[in-house]
Amino acid sequence: MRLVSFRHKGRDKFGAVVGDGVIDLTTTIYEGERSFADLRDVFALGAIEEIRAWVPKLEPDLGLTDIAFTLPITRPAKILCIGRNYRAYHEVQEMGAAPKWPSIFPRFVDSFVPHDAAIVRPRESDQLDYEGELAVVIGKGGRHIAPAAALSHVGGYTILNEGSVRDWQSRGTQNCPGKNFWHSGSIGPWIVTADEIPDPSKLHITTKVNGAVRQDGGTDMMIFDIPFLITHISQFTELAPGDIIATGSPGGSAIEMKPQAWLKPGDRLEITIAKIGTLSNPIAAE
Repeated sequence: MRLVSFRHKGRDKFGAVVGDGVIDLTTTIYEGERSFADLRDVFALGAIEEIRAWVPKLEPDLGLTDIAFTLPITRPAKILCIGRNYRAYHEVQEMGAAPKWPSIFPRFVDSFVPHDAAIVRPRESDQLDYEGELAVVIGKGGRHIAPAAALSHVGGYTILNEGSVRDWQSRGTQNCPGKNFWHSGSIGPWIVTADEIPDPSKLHITTKVNGAVRQDGGTDMMIFDIPFLITHISQFTELAPGDIIATGSPGGSAIEMKPQAWLKPGDRLEITIAKIGTLSNPIAAE
């Protein structure tokens, strides 16, 4: 099941994508008069199966071309990103050995735009990079989650572009500034529920800039897999429904190219992950 958040006629809504249409679930009256504020609310109230039972009974209300996409989870409490988590990543290759522990840093919600919206190259830098990633959406919260139970806490998966302003990453020892420029990344277009992807370690990621392939790799190349990441993160913070974990990016980012091919205004970035879809964004100047 594909779940989407969107705006239509000035109202924020959510629904299920069926073919090229959208079933508006925002105002659907369920048995018992259940209703939900947004998709984070759906996960928090454990209502995925309830919605799954209703979707086959309904017809699309809108076409995908009728809506403006918003972030799949419009108000996540936490967005946590994993750095250098692929064996193909140039820094991992240079080190000659995989790191013992994952590199983890937070991102702010306003550093992302949804599918079809413009990613903004900031006026402070021309070194805007792309990183196509599989993102985990937590469906069931918890603390001290055991590895064997970790995937049962996943509500679904989406695509994330962890746009990075590279020269700002070297201004100090922290990732935070270079990873949190306003509207420098993107998430979307929708969430595919976890039952559709029983093994997230067998997905293929392809990133294109203006139609040319830049990144081409599989999630089987992760150093720290998704169960490990969920377990590790839940040891220091309580994961909540709607939290997002970006799991890292395969090699091929602009910083690795010779010459370095940074994103520029007028470019079109497309990230495709098998079984999910394609996240597409134009690049604009601030």
